[in-house]
Amino acid sequence: MKGFLAWIMTAMLAAVAASAEEAAAALARGKLESDLGHHAVAAEAFASVAHAPQATVPQRWEALVRLGVARRDASDAPGSADAFEDAWRTYGRDPEALQFLLLAVGSALPGRERWEEIWSRVTLDVDRRVPERPKVRVTWPGVPFGLCPCSGRTVSLDFKDGDFQEIFRLFADISGLNVVVQPGVQGTVTYRASQVPWDEALEEMLAPNGFAARLDGNVLWIGRPEEAGEKRSFTGVPISFDFVGKDLVEALREIADHGHASVEVPEGVKGRVTLKLDKVRWDQAFDLLVRVNGLTWTRKGDVIHLGVRRPASAR
Repeated sequence: MKGFLAWIMTAMLAAVAASAEEAAAALARGKLESDLGHHAVAAEAFASVAHAPQATVPQRWEALVRLGVARRDASDAPGSADAFEDAWRTYGRDPEALQFLLLAVGSALPGRERWEEIWSRVTLDVDRRVPERPKVRVTWPGVPFGLCPCSGRTVSLDFKDGDFQEIFRLFADISGLNVVVQPGVQGTVTYRASQVPWDEALEEMLAPNGFAARLDGNVLWIGRPEEAGEKRSFTGVPISFDFVGKDLVEALREIADHGHASVEVPEGVKGRVTLKLDKVRWDQAFDLLVRVNGLTWTRKGDVIHLGVRRPASAR
């Protein structure tokens, strides 16, 4: 009897192995057809694995995500969105599957430490207000969308654990804007995109790390959403400067001089400034310098009063 049970178990394991091998072969065939541009044929191969009970779980989620990509490449946007949404609902609590899915839909991934902290709070949904062109959107915890409607010059990018500081320098060159980065903005990102608006790409890379961007005139500000402050209107004359290690108070007073204003500084405000801006309205430049140093300001007549921003609540 024991020998018969052992034989049954061996036969079952062999059948499972054979099924997994068949699924692996179908996946390989689908990848090849995708590389050859036969997207509809590839989709059939991936669909045969995506819901096959004999396939392993990793094979099923890989096939389902690749099915979404194949349908997208075959210009079947609704079918693609359905496959991605199915992958999210079925496998979104598996961090490895989720990573694969997010990269497939065009999202970015943060560094490992940040990923481990937030992956379980990432969500994916599909906007079907335009049925023939559904939009798959990834939402990262605590980061609203705001920089797009994404009308900037198109770019193609490929980063693997790219450092933000290098990326920001690249975007300054691409956009031709003054890029101002709030202290504490750091991290790495993995992202690949082909011919997307640069502002869409930037938003996609910032969000996984908890950051956002705001465009005001020719200034692109980058930081945590809660540090953005209220949006102001600026009317001052444009100025340019390049401060390197300049005393903070001296820098603020130099900028305020362009608006014929004096500055009242609270006791204890000090520091050094390294900041370069080109043709930015003086009051906007003043506002940026104040905010990146954790200060606030109000103007009454010809006097600007500085204050110290209250610390944000612990996140």
